[in-house]
Amino acid sequence: MSYCLTDFVMNDKFLSNSEATLEISPIERETVMDMVARRIEGLVRSGHLGRGSRLPSEPKLAEMLKVSRASLREALKGMMFLGLLKARPGDGTYLQPSLTSMVRRHFEWMLLLEEIKYLELYELRQILEPAATALAARRATHDDHEQMRTALMGMRAATHDPNLFVRAEMEFHDAIVQASKNAAIQTTMRMMYGALAEGRHRVLPMVASLDKHCANHERIYKLIASRDATAARRAIAEDLNYAESLLRKDLESSGPATRDSDPGLDLHDRPAASQKNEKTPKPRKKK
Repeated sequence: MSYCLTDFVMNDKFLSNSEATLEISPIERETVMDMVARRIEGLVRSGHLGRGSRLPSEPKLAEMLKVSRASLREALKGMMFLGLLKARPGDGTYLQPSLTSMVRRHFEWMLLLEEIKYLELYELRQILEPAATALAARRATHDDHEQMRTALMGMRAATHDPNLFVRAEMEFHDAIVQASKNAAIQTTMRMMYGALAEGRHRVLPMVASLDKHCANHERIYKLIASRDATAARRAIAEDLNYAESLLRKDLESSGPATRDSDPGLDLHDRPAASQKNEKTPKPRKKK
């Protein structure tokens, strides 16, 4: 089969019709930092670098990555800002041994920019923490039990100091997550703790009795220590439901202006009972 040039020439009518229906995605240019990060990722995948590893010297790394030293320095600064790398003056640049703190900062910015809502954190907690608590009941070691007891004593000793009380309470929940021995759950939960602490400060004055609140947490600990995974899961779920109810009450009492600016509560998230209490504005009469 033979073709001539005219077989591949498109007339104006064809172009106008095709341009109306054909959508071409713009070509995205890769930044220097993206390129360098991708190539460093390749070194990790190949086994040349590992968690906490020291990067090669700047000249050697620039040669390995096929980039200029100026571009490399710019990219490394960006990666350090994101928390992927850490510079040690006089020693070199290292891969971070853990990225939890970096992920937590990004997570807090997502809340700040309203990409996610505050109450959605509690929905996520209600999925993860009961499962983590059940795992803790099966896997907790003597040291894990000691950390939980220490946190509980901190809660008891700080009933007159809200800042210390919230810190001790979060340490108790963190001890449970740590006892689950599941790194994925630990990382996910810890990246939420900064934001969760703010919410705990907001609702702490609404807790009916801090003594009873401490007693509920002590009950959760005893169930974990007795290896009763089912009851421990149920007890932590009850605690989370109570915490969510306080947060909803706080957000609803803050007024529409605060709700609009707060990423925690939309109208459709509110209980039906509170929606019924709202008066529907009467239509204006036409003059």
